Amino acid sequence: MHSRRIFQQILLSLCTIIAVFALGLVADSKKVVAEAAETYRFEMNVYMVSDEDADNKVDIYLNDPRLVAPLDSKYINGNTANNYLHNMMKDVFKDGKNVYDELNVFFDYSNNIITSSEAVERLIDIFSLDDYSIITSKLVEDKAEAFLLTFPNSSVDMEKTRAEAQKVVIPEKVTRSDENEYSDYLLPDFYIYIKKNNYKMTIKYVLPDGSKAASDTVVAGYEGKASADIESPAVEGYVPDKKVVTVSFNNDKQDNITTVHYVKSGSQTTSPSVNDSASLTADKQATITVGQKVSADTFNAHATDRAGNTIPVNVDTSQADLTKPGTYDVILKADNGKSMTVKLTVNAAEANTETVAAKKSAIYGLKTLYLYQKPTFKQSQRIVKYAKAKRSQRPMFVVTGYARSNVGLLRYQVKDVNHNSKTAGKTGYITARTDFVGPVYYQKVAKRIKVLSKSGINVYKNLNLTGKVKNVKQGKTLKVIAIKHHNLTTRFVLQNGQYITANKKLVMAVK
Repeated sequence: MHSRRIFQQILLSLCTIIAVFALGLVADSKKVVAEAAETYRFEMNVYMVSDEDADNKVDIYLNDPRLVAPLDSKYINGNTANNYLHNMMKDVFKDGKNVYDELNVFFDYSNNIITSSEAVERLIDIFSLDDYSIITSKLVEDKAEAFLLTFPNSSVDMEKTRAEAQKVVIPEKVTRSDENEYSDYLLPDFYIYIKKNNYKMTIKYVLPDGSKAASDTVVAGYEGKASADIESPAVEGYVPDKKVVTVSFNNDKQDNITTVHYVKSGSQTTSPSVNDSASLTADKQATITVGQKVSADTFNAHATDRAGNTIPVNVDTSQADLTKPGTYDVILKADNGKSMTVKLTVNAAEANTETVAAKKSAIYGLKTLYLYQKPTFKQSQRIVKYAKAKRSQRPMFVVTGYARSNVGLLRYQVKDVNHNSKTAGKTGYITARTDFVGPVYYQKVAKRIKVLSKSGINVYKNLNLTGKVKNVKQGKTLKVIAIKHHNLTTRFVLQNGQYITANKKLVMAVK
């Protein structure tokens, strides 16, 4: 098995697309070159790794995962992994593009999400070359086939990989030696995550007599992957009832089938209503606050006509009182004749606007919640699920900004700061509802507190928690006389004037 894996790695490496070293787009990474006085050589190992088999780690380049390049001295203090990757290969990729964008093209082609010609167009948009003639459909086909040898039926998890790329990494100073001839700084390994496909859509193309108009297209991916538009193939003398089939990758079924019917050009013949692609989809319920507007976006409502084109969704709120808290029926109607009844919950407006967490302050989850890619929440754009947890283990975030959904709901733009978790460093949007999230630090004084932390808490002489006096064990109670702010955190003041943290994950107010 070990020798087989080594063979796969070598084969994949030898076939890697327009690899920096394979096509000579940049100088050999190990070649010693003259450098400016203020540059240093940085080294990063880049791998593809399977989410199901962590041992299936594949070098991204020719039998050597190392990427070595000179960078300005400003990079010695740290930067995002994405910036290191891009600047170490800036002669290869266009601005905003990176090596994982390149790999994603081949996996998308393998999964029939794009055609070979579309793959060529995407690669041309990714690479910065003097001669683009080397990027051909044959190259795409060969390289995609090579990837499938090691990662069959898989996709690049772009959401997870991009989140990894946005993490700040700190290079380690290394000494040159016989084993390290070329590097001054070593960066943490970077992983491009590969995810096993668990979703399949078969698109059938049928002529009026029931025969095949074209070969089936089987689109594969994983649940939660960004939706893809699959263009129906051209058939001489016929037109499709759906020019584009949108694959959303969020159906509970692994195997899905949709049919595109072709009719003769200029014919008014329509396919039977059972095959009509007209649709109306929406969330079954939504929540707003008194005074907020309601639209189709409130319910993530979408509709298409029988040709697959997007059409408007009208919202009938005649049975709802948007000025009064309660739960009401709302009717969604599309121009294709379809309608559905959904539930709208209207909550009372928050009287205290000061409940909005300050930027750079810490908050934690009180109930099960999700981290989303965008402020208008969609199930397909969830990044992380945070389950409801006991107080000491609640997920914690730092507020980095604010945004509003399409219907005006406040969202916190946050960074995950759960340091001992695999989700640490992820960024996105969460709800700002006070029943779902709250401040990590007490804002009002308590008369007594109980220590929750298993390792206890420390008592300090100073407000900035320096000058440790002693440790107080879990379960002990302390009397408090005041609360003081320090930057965006708070401290409790004890009877003797010493300080302890007011972090709710570490202490709890008691009577």
